[in-house]
Amino acid sequence: MPSHLHEGLLDLFRTDLLLAPSLLAEEFRIPLPGLSQMRAEPCDFTDVGPKEFRGDLALSTHDDRDIPVLGVCVEVQLSKADVRRWKWPVYLTTLRSRLCCPVVLLVVTPSRAVAKWAEQPIELDTVGSVIQPLVLGPDRFPVVTDPVEAGKCPERATLSAIAHGAGPHTEEVLAAFLAGLMKTDDEHAKMYLDLVDDALTVAASRRLEELMESSPQYRGRIATKYMAKGREEGLAEVDAKVAETAAHAVLTVLTARGLELSAAQRALLAACTDLDQLDAWLTQAVTATRTDELFG
Repeated sequence: MPSHLHEGLLDLFRTDLLLAPSLLAEEFRIPLPGLSQMRAEPCDFTDVGPKEFRGDLALSTHDDRDIPVLGVCVEVQLSKADVRRWKWPVYLTTLRSRLCCPVVLLVVTPSRAVAKWAEQPIELDTVGSVIQPLVLGPDRFPVVTDPVEAGKCPERATLSAIAHGAGPHTEEVLAAFLAGLMKTDDEHAKMYLDLVDDALTVAASRRLEELMESSPQYRGRIATKYMAKGREEGLAEVDAKVAETAAHAVLTVLTARGLELSAAQRALLAACTDLDQLDAWLTQAVTATRTDELFG
C-alpha cells in the first residue's frame, strides 16, 4: 500500500507534467529538443504474459510534429528495495518500445541514503550493458526562494520546502512555499502543506505556522482554515475527555451504591460520547435499584 508521502510526492509530478522534464534539464543536463507538449502515459508496462509490472508515472515529451522525443519513467522511492532494481529496466524498455524514442529513469526520493543506493548502475548482462538511474535526491531538490517562481510552479516550491525548509534559507524557502500554495486549489494546498509539515523539523514547522498566522494574505486563505481545523480537533479532544470523566462518575456512583455493571454494560458506558446521555445516566444512578434501569 503506497504511503501518504509516496503518493504526495508522486502527485507533484502528476499535477505539473513539466516538473520532471524541467528538473531533468536543470539537474542532469538532459536535452529536450523541440519540446512542444508533455503527456502522461499508461503506467502498465505488461505487454505479454500474466505477470503485471506497474510503475509510478510515465511521461512523454513531443515535438511540434507530435513525434515523441523522450520518455520518462518517474519512480518515487522511500526505502531501499532491491526488487525495484529488477523491475525498473522492464518499465524503461517497455516505454521505449511503445514510444520508439530514448527513455530515462528518474528516481525521486527525500532520503540521502536511498538516493545513494538508487544511483548505482543497473547491470543488464555480463558484457557491460547497464541502465543508469537519474536520482533526484534531497540534495538535487530545487531551492525556491522567489515567491513569483513559487506561484508559477507550486509543486517545485513544495519539493524545495521538503528538502530545504529547515536549512540555512528557512525563512525565504517557507515564504516562497506559502506563496505557491496561494496559487493552488484547496485540495492540493492541504496535501502540499501536510507533506511539508511532516518533513520539517519541529522548529521549522513552528516557523511555518508563525508565517501563516502573521501574514494577512496567508491568514485569509491558508492559516485561518487550518487554525479552524485545529480548534475543531481541540474541541473534539475536550469533548472526549469530558465524556470519559462523566462515564467514570456514573461508574463511581453505581459502585458506591453496590450496583455492579455487566461486561456489556461497562462497554456501553465506556463507548458513549453523548454528554446528554451520560448526564441522564448519572442522574439515574443516584436512585436506581438495578443497573437495567439505566441501560435497559
